[in-house]
Amino acid sequence: MAGIAAVTVVVAGGVAISHLRSGDSETASPAATTTAAVAVDENGLPILNLPEPEQTDRTSASDGDCRADRGDQKSGAGVIAAFNHAYYSLRNGEAARALATSTSSVLPGPDLQKVIDAVPIGTSYCLRTVELSVGVYLVDLSVMQPAQPAKRGTQTVTTQEVDGKWYVDVFN
Repeated sequence: MAGIAAVTVVVAGGVAISHLRSGDSETASPAATTTAAVAVDENGLPILNLPEPEQTDRTSASDGDCRADRGDQKSGAGVIAAFNHAYYSLRNGEAARALATSTSSVLPGPDLQKVIDAVPIGTSYCLRTVELSVGVYLVDLSVMQPAQPAKRGTQTVTTQEVDGKWYVDVFN
């Protein structure tokens, strides 16, 4: 049960509190800190200039399919995927935070980076989303750390469209 709660908290960015308080150095792996300057628009919202994805057999997934792609800001499911991609694949706290609304409880980029740096390098994930209502998703996240059994958690994520782009907002 604790593993499910831990995975759920990771998605929300709130895992920072537990990792920083626990001081668990056995699960922490040193990683290069990656920071990115994020430009903002006139409303103070981040402007992301993501490169076009490489062509693959499967660039996105429909609701319910397992995905670990880079996501996008074209839909709620897309931004949830983008947040997890920034967190687990890019290992970039600033990039992940830039995908959250300004009022979200997701930690500030530098604090989120400390949490990301505590995730073992080589950790992968698989994400399933099911839209419950407009902008509200049931998210099933499986996290696979090297030499560890997969941890799985489910939570509700609310997304919000702002000026034509989607952002993660509330994690329950």
